[in-house]
Amino acid sequence: MNPVIQQMVNQKIRGLTAKELIRLGRENNISITVKQAKEILSILHEKPFDIGNKQLVQEVNNKLKKLDPSLYKKAKSLLKPYEQYLDYSIE
Repeated sequence: MNPVIQQMVNQKIRGLTAKELIRLGRENNISITVKQAKEILSILHEKPFDIGNKQLVQEVNNKLKKLDPSLYKKAKSLLKPYEQYLDYSIE
């Protein structure tokens, strides 16, 4: 992944708010409650997020799956457009 794009993605995810996540959901026809947005963000912001760290990304995925499988699917749908920038697949 291009280091500049990686840094931009990391900054965007690290600074993401519940309000922005809900708006992003609406733009993509995905319904997310305030509680769900906060749950997603608590996992995303638990550690300094690095999209280039495959192990960390998979750890975040696993935590989201355990928290709520339907919520995981929503979060994954929202992040799908950014998967093209990865050197690996999000599973």
